[in-house]
Amino acid sequence: MIRPLPLRMTALAVALAWPSGSVASTSPSAVVQEILDGPELFIERRQAHVRERAIAPELVRTQNSRGQLGFAGGAAGRLNRFTQLRLGSTCFLLSSGQILVSGRQNGCTRSSRLSTRGTNYLITLLDGGEQDVTVLEGSVELQPLADGRPLPGAPLLVAGGNRVRLSSQGALLFQRPLTADDYAAILRGPLFEGFTVPLPGMAALEAFVRRRFPEVSAAPTSPAVSREPLVETVNRYRAQAGRPALEPLSADLAARNAAYLAPVLEGLLASRDCDHDRSRWGAFQERMAATASLMPTSEVIACPMPAAAWNPERIVSRWMGSPLHTQILINRPRARAIDCVRLERSGRAAAICTLWSPVPR
Repeated sequence: MIRPLPLRMTALAVALAWPSGSVASTSPSAVVQEILDGPELFIERRQAHVRERAIAPELVRTQNSRGQLGFAGGAAGRLNRFTQLRLGSTCFLLSSGQILVSGRQNGCTRSSRLSTRGTNYLITLLDGGEQDVTVLEGSVELQPLADGRPLPGAPLLVAGGNRVRLSSQGALLFQRPLTADDYAAILRGPLFEGFTVPLPGMAALEAFVRRRFPEVSAAPTSPAVSREPLVETVNRYRAQAGRPALEPLSADLAARNAAYLAPVLEGLLASRDCDHDRSRWGAFQERMAATASLMPTSEVIACPMPAAAWNPERIVSRWMGSPLHTQILINRPRARAIDCVRLERSGRAAAICTLWSPVPR
């Protein structure tokens, strides 16, 4: 269902404006949460890694890979292969490909601005400049644009369960309701299949689809295995040794691990050393043991090096050449999970992987 909204006089072209001057700490940003099908997700010209942050007005793009971003406001965006977007002051600007947005995150193209207070929607850019907007659940306010400027007339409210198509100049070409087959194709397609990081609006989407089409279900959850390159390589060595794959941490524990590791990595890169304050590590272990079911029991460090020389295969191979590192990564039977955080500063990079085991009770 689509209905016009009261006309607004605000110039929606400001949605496509990027911050000027230096990037401030309050600039809109997005964190890479997951990368699938290889490492071909980039922030500007550099290859991105899980937990790396893009800050407006940086360009985020995929080649033959897919990925998930976590926006600063709590929403998530899943990028299909060969997708390109630029972070902006009030929305992202999609210039090619396809994105699934879950949560409160506005999106823009050259022919539309989409405003939402929390929903699940798709934007697909087609050959010739046309675009499809598919609202899976919730509603989206759609303002047609021509060359970045709002067209005369009121914006449209697109309700959940509908798809609209706009021309390259923002003209409405058609609108139609989604069928059960449409939902099945989307929920089992490349923006859902294989992802392990949950969408913030997934529960609402599932409830909406269940009410309309109870025969349709989402793609089955993939095994919980991290696709961070260091973790993938560690798990490959574990498989060769007959050990099970280490699982990724839950979102909550991963956030707490990143908060612990960020200042540690900053210190490593500033000192160019490969050691850090062990009292901080001990305090973190005690804190996790008191508040969680898993606790960090050991860690391995990828020492500071030129970012251009970063090679996960070579790093893990060096670890495997050390009896102590081999013991930590392969031969500790209580280890259940792993989380790696990488930081890059001034052309140098370092990483720390923590291994987690059940808290003794």
